[in-house]
Amino acid sequence: IMNRRWSVPGSGLVVVSAFAISLAGWSRAVSAQEDAAVVETTTEELSPSETADEATPEYSNFREAYSAAFVYREAGDIRAAKAALQSAIELATRDREKADAHRTLISVHSELGDQDKMFESLEYVVENAPYPAFASLSIGSVNAIARRKGWVNEMKARYEKQLEKDPKNRSALVIMESYTYNVARDHAKRGEYIDRLLKLNEEEGKPLDVELKINRAFCDRLTRDFETAAKRYEAVSKESNEARAYCLMEAAYCWENAGNKANALKAALAADAMGPGKRAKRSLYQWHRTLADLFLTHLRKDEAIKHFEAALEEANINAYRDQCREKLRIANALKDS
Repeated sequence: IMNRRWSVPGSGLVVVSAFAISLAGWSRAVSAQEDAAVVETTTEELSPSETADEATPEYSNFREAYSAAFVYREAGDIRAAKAALQSAIELATRDREKADAHRTLISVHSELGDQDKMFESLEYVVENAPYPAFASLSIGSVNAIARRKGWVNEMKARYEKQLEKDPKNRSALVIMESYTYNVARDHAKRGEYIDRLLKLNEEEGKPLDVELKINRAFCDRLTRDFETAAKRYEAVSKESNEARAYCLMEAAYCWENAGNKANALKAALAADAMGPGKRAKRSLYQWHRTLADLFLTHLRKDEAIKHFEAALEEANINAYRDQCREKLRIANALKDS
């Protein structure tokens, strides 16, 4: 992966060249004093500046330094990995390279117990992510680290403080939106952060963020505010062709749980007429199964059979397949409508 020019033991830079000679008697011919003479170069003979210079490898480009970091880390030398990554950042010629180095530094800082540096690297990634998933995966990593190391309270306090100073701090809002969902499991609070992000997007003229709006509706669903969730899903279905069938399915589920059976059936029939769109195809089993259950509840035999059969084809767990077969048996027993 890299051109490793030298290794640096903890006691200093020592170069040892030895020849193993297997001839009888020769191994005893070399005295301990002679062995010591071969390796008599020590850090005491070097000035402090010379030692520091030799102990810090010089890299010619980003890739060399970045690759070295992984070699050091594999060897368990986390501090050397950190130094290599810092060199990589200095040598980077593209924003993506810096983002890659900071993303790797997140775990390196955590292993060294440096909370602040870890959070700083996360913030750099969120602010300079080349694409959304790059940031979300990094936030997910920090969420997991915070839980594992018991840094949850510190993480919460850091970003709440940032938002007190600047309520429109996008990075802090994005991080806290994920934190409240994945760590705190506070769905109502997550909804508040999403509302702030949606408002900020509108103020800044950002493009429509369909997934963020879907997540906002999901917050209401999780807090069992089904009517509000249904209305949000229906609103998104009118804004996005790709998400329309998925949102209509979700709206049907929420209307049913809100007790509005007429709206539930209307939304389910609309989703059925469209067929699964791009967003629904992320989980065809879920889409078909949700509609199938709803149609069965409403005694819509043909629609129920259609979607249970489709769900059975998409199911990848035996328990799900068994459930679909049982529901199909019930649906087939219904009287023809």
